[in-house]
Amino acid sequence: MEKFAELIDRYRWLILAGVVLVTAFFGFQLKNLTVKTDFEDLLPQHHPYIKVHNQIRKQYGGANQVLLMLQVRRGDIFNQETLSKVKYITERLRKTPGVARDKIRSIATRRAKYAEISSGKIGFEYLMFPGVPKNREEMDLLRHRVYSSPRYYGPYVSMDSKKTLITVDFYEERLDFEKIFYDLSQIRKEVEDDNHILNIAGEPMHLGFIKHHNADVIKVLGITVIAIILIAYACFRSLQGVVIPLVSGCVSAVWGLGIMAMMGYHLDPLILVLPFLISLMTARHGMQKMVRYTEEYLKLGDGRAAARNVITSMFAAGVTGIVTDSFGIALVALAAIPILQQISLVCVLWTIPTLIIALILTPLMLSMVPVSNNLVKQYELRQKGLLKPGLMERSLSRIGSWIVGNGKWVVIVIAVLVVTVSFFFARKIEVGDFIPGSSILWPDHRYNKDALRITYSMPLLNPLYIIMDTGGGQWSLENPDIIKSMDRFQRHVLRHRRVMFVQSIVNQLPALWSGIRDGDPNYYFLPHEPADLSYCLKGLLYRSRPGDWSKFVSHNISGANIIVYCRDKMPRTLRSVMKHIKEFIEKEHLEKGKYLLAGGTLGVQAAVREEIESAQMLNLSFALLGLFVFCSINFRSIVAGLILTIPLAISNVITFALMGAYQIGLTVSTYPISSIGIGLGVDYGIYLISRIQEERKTVPDINTAVVKAIINNGRAIVIIGATLTVGLMSWLTSALKFQAEMGALLAIVLFFNVLGALFLVPSFIAIFKPKFIEKTVCLSSHKSKK
Repeated sequence: MEKFAELIDRYRWLILAGVVLVTAFFGFQLKNLTVKTDFEDLLPQHHPYIKVHNQIRKQYGGANQVLLMLQVRRGDIFNQETLSKVKYITERLRKTPGVARDKIRSIATRRAKYAEISSGKIGFEYLMFPGVPKNREEMDLLRHRVYSSPRYYGPYVSMDSKKTLITVDFYEERLDFEKIFYDLSQIRKEVEDDNHILNIAGEPMHLGFIKHHNADVIKVLGITVIAIILIAYACFRSLQGVVIPLVSGCVSAVWGLGIMAMMGYHLDPLILVLPFLISLMTARHGMQKMVRYTEEYLKLGDGRAAARNVITSMFAAGVTGIVTDSFGIALVALAAIPILQQISLVCVLWTIPTLIIALILTPLMLSMVPVSNNLVKQYELRQKGLLKPGLMERSLSRIGSWIVGNGKWVVIVIAVLVVTVSFFFARKIEVGDFIPGSSILWPDHRYNKDALRITYSMPLLNPLYIIMDTGGGQWSLENPDIIKSMDRFQRHVLRHRRVMFVQSIVNQLPALWSGIRDGDPNYYFLPHEPADLSYCLKGLLYRSRPGDWSKFVSHNISGANIIVYCRDKMPRTLRSVMKHIKEFIEKEHLEKGKYLLAGGTLGVQAAVREEIESAQMLNLSFALLGLFVFCSINFRSIVAGLILTIPLAISNVITFALMGAYQIGLTVSTYPISSIGIGLGVDYGIYLISRIQEERKTVPDINTAVVKAIINNGRAIVIIGATLTVGLMSWLTSALKFQAEMGALLAIVLFFNVLGALFLVPSFIAIFKPKFIEKTVCLSSHKSKK
């Protein structure tokens, strides 16, 4: 390592020139980097539900449905002004980018029809097409038709008649969330007045809002950088201590994002914070080097010699820390969701520039820039014997002495108690959203207010598509066994208390069977005879315009869509409804036909939920196992691996406990937190143990080495921990609840990682006095004799 450090020092200008050229190259690649959301990247494409979703989305619609609920403050919707607005919105939506025009539904569309059935005829009349009722008689007729039709009263007109719903779907391959968001926002501005409120909810609007807040996210990241700069300056009292870690982080960001651009990946607003955190890791390593450089300079009084010593003493520990960081984040790819797999692959490749920048470029820059006046003065005072320990050094000295005394037992007892309590709350953590709208946005955000109004007034926001696939040819759906099975399925699903109602083509048949007997209620049931069932189904479909029933029946009448509308999409609802549906499917045996799960908004959510749930524990387990293996290899001791792994495992248990206690669900956005938390925290322990080994070479026993290491390396742990914790807490000002929660959680994880490195790791070493520490003394003595 000494020869390597001398080589770096000798060719430092050449290395710097190479870094500048590579940075310029990657900087040029940034022009190809785009910030956007690709909906397909958010879905686990191999999951059976997503495969079904991809098959049916063009026929029945996908997970990109938007609901617009027009609400009146006074009166009801049955007036010309309100109905004119409904008609305007319905027609205006046809111009929205990416819209599937045949999937626009409202009481004003051509497909909204009223069935007039009697013994003499089966006919359909337009509900409100092509125009708004012009007089009281026409208005009363519309009111009568809506109230007498379960197809519209409830699903499209609320029970209090103050709200009406317009639904629209979008083609996934033509989605542009930003354009959709601005177009729907413009419609809202045009329609709303003192008596009308237009509530809009759905995934395109949701992701459009997130994209809309990108500027605010970047602003918060800027505030974080400023906070880190101010705290770093307060700690180092020099521009050198601020600029060098900052430059390291910026260069790392350019290299990493340049790699992402070269690979053709885009940066998603949902994971915009991850590249920032990875760059922050590089800056944190730079701060570690800065603290050690200050210490070495005070001993030597020579900047270049101090920089060489930094490389010699910290390179191996730095490599272990960075590789462990990368391994943890790479395991995010265990969840087979493209957006997570892409970012994890980029992070693995990002390891190479991080190694170069943090472990070579940072000491190299320290050797080249002039030493700060403050550091020179401290060196002169030290030479005269006038440099006194500061408050931090005195505090760390007391902590070290307390730990090697009786304090180590107190630390262990507190750790056991904290873990015990945390396990209780960690069991409450759920996968999915805890609120009806968006967990990424604040509860009082306009989107969440709209989603809440729609969910509890007209619960069509959370559809789950269950497909009946007959596997046959044209008109194979008219098989009576299949129709009766669908009827049994719907009755079974409706018994679940979180299911609001179920719609399919089967719902329409009892009314038709009763209607052809002049509305006799005694015949309001599904016909028993196969011929009667076939007559009703064909009579309904033959007397309708093409596309009228495309939401429920395939083009060749070989498949059907059963839409289950749930109260919300919260974890307990999704989990219990899916379990309830699977119970029926397992018991139902059909010779022809089978049920396919699942499509719609909730089908997609269920797939993502199951994927994250299956990957989360594997992710955490492999991350901790990787940490254990790498640290054991680095220190050539299994005990060292355990000592470093246990505090980080405790930190993650505490994080999950907080998520469970405050109902922060595991989603695509929060899933990587455990990996990032391990990456942000592992270095403290690695550098501390390396320093204990180093100090043990010059002191008579382990306890003294522990105290000296806490005094010398503990300063770096406190400075970096305080800097990053305060910086991350500034995320609480974000317009995105997700970013605020992620900042708070990472700050808490970081805080407990600091406590683990300062208290738990030294306590373990003081208690067990591991042999791998003593080996360094033997090796040092052997080298001295040689």
